Amino acid sequence: LDARGAGQRVYCNMNSAAEDAKEQGNACMASADYVGAMTSYTRALSFAPKEASLFSNRSFAFLKLSLPARALADAEEAIRRRPEWPKGHFRKAEALRAAGLHEDALEYYARGAELDPSDEHLRSQCDASRLRASAQQRQERLLVAAATGAGLLFFALLALTDGGAGPAQ
Repeated sequence: LDARGAGQRVYCNMNSAAEDAKEQGNACMASADYVGAMTSYTRALSFAPKEASLFSNRSFAFLKLSLPARALADAEEAIRRRPEWPKGHFRKAEALRAAGLHEDALEYYARGAELDPSDEHLRSQCDASRLRASAQQRQERLLVAAATGAGLLFFALLALTDGGAGPAQ
């Protein structure tokens, strides 16, 4: 059974050493010791290198350490190992969001929501991500317009100061 008891198959390839290290990582996360959590999940992965949940958990620790590239790599590995697991897609979306890639994040929130339509949190993150992506697009358009205006102003001033006569003799 999965953590919600919904009867889904659990992909658990962990021995007791991996379980112990994972529990240490979970305890570290609960106490906001993100370096300790990352270290514990890494140790757990040395005992169970195919366990997607460990990559997912370490991805979360990396996010808490403000390391979105590392979080993204672990989220992608979790997805590679369990492509139908919504949490892997959620972790990837969170890493992409932290990196400021809101349109890409929306894609993975939506994939997670497709895999688990009953997950209200994933659906709400899709909505929030749509708003962030839209705001980012507006900001990018404004930056392009401002840069274009500044460039035109620069060339107009250059033409006025130079008188358009070419190089001085």
